[in-house]
Amino acid sequence: MVAKEVALVMPKMSMTMTEGVFVGWRKAAGDPVRQGEVVCEVTTDKVDMEVEATVDGVLTRLVAEPEDVIPVGEPIAYVASEADDLLEGLFDGPPEPEPVPEPVSEPAAVAVESAVEPCSRNGVAAVPAARRRATDLGIDLALVTPTGPWHTIRLSDVEYFGREQGSFTTAKREQSSLAPLSRRRKGARTAIARRMSASAQVPQFVLYRDVDLERAQANRGANGWTAVFTHVLARALREHPELNASWADGEARTHEYVGVALAVDTGRGLLAPVLTDPDRLPLRELAERIGDVVDRARAGRLGLAELSAPATTTVSNLGGLGVGAFQALLTAPQATALALGAIEPKVVPVPGGLGVSLRCTLGLSVDHRVADGADGARLLTTVQRLLDGELV
Repeated sequence: MVAKEVALVMPKMSMTMTEGVFVGWRKAAGDPVRQGEVVCEVTTDKVDMEVEATVDGVLTRLVAEPEDVIPVGEPIAYVASEADDLLEGLFDGPPEPEPVPEPVSEPAAVAVESAVEPCSRNGVAAVPAARRRATDLGIDLALVTPTGPWHTIRLSDVEYFGREQGSFTTAKREQSSLAPLSRRRKGARTAIARRMSASAQVPQFVLYRDVDLERAQANRGANGWTAVFTHVLARALREHPELNASWADGEARTHEYVGVALAVDTGRGLLAPVLTDPDRLPLRELAERIGDVVDRARAGRLGLAELSAPATTTVSNLGGLGVGAFQALLTAPQATALALGAIEPKVVPVPGGLGVSLRCTLGLSVDHRVADGADGARLLTTVQRLLDGELV
């Protein structure tokens, strides 16, 4: 059986992923690999992921280097394999030989030409990622052998040419080593920018309310406040299903489940793992789960299911950083987001004068297409009532 060289590509690890950052190799060129064996590690704005081989073979060419930003579907390595059936997924077969074009009518020829023209410059057709990489490496694209459709130069073609010609100079390597963290965070910032740009298109308002936490403080035990508010918000949304909703296709749609996205500050940016129906868990169990999720988020070890589960609301807590009150922008298509300010004693009026009470300022953001201010106010009233009750 003849070995064929197949490509190990940057995998698509979420529906919104368009590129990933290569972290490092677990194997070297010339090493044998077996199906299911980890060969390298990549990361996105959401999660670090080990990439496994899906066929047996030998690594022949390593294209990616640490901190390279690589579009989904572009090769990171090549494997020589004798497998009969190459599974779909991480490995794609080598480019098929270009068919000899048959004579076509003039309209068809124009259509083909227009499809290539947007990527063509100075007579050379190349995908945008390949053109950017060639500029970085100082490579003349006219010297690169194309392997893509219509003789288009792909990113892998530039990478291969650069390594063959030694174009990745010492200066470029030094430049890459100066700011590895900023490159690693690039995917995260791009994804956050995309989400927040979409949020700016949502007509939203925010309601602020100080809530009394004296009874909740006595009832919460050793459980953290983030767990308390996550639990209480989920219960409150069940009592106000009109706010446990999403705006989609021109109408509000309510949900039978409650998915709470928990905003977590990490070294590479904001992550939002989702807790499904957190009010169905005992408070102690929920607190333990939140602690585990936060630790794994900061270590880059969240599972895809935790990041891709549907969310109906978001909880963001900046109180621990000394922020008294703030507005959390909505993440479309969620209809609500709850911002938690600092929990601290505040002077409050009491019968006969002034007193001190443990308080927190909540900011509730609401999609105005889904609900009105009075709806949000009633939700916050329910939150206070639940805080005053038994926390289970």
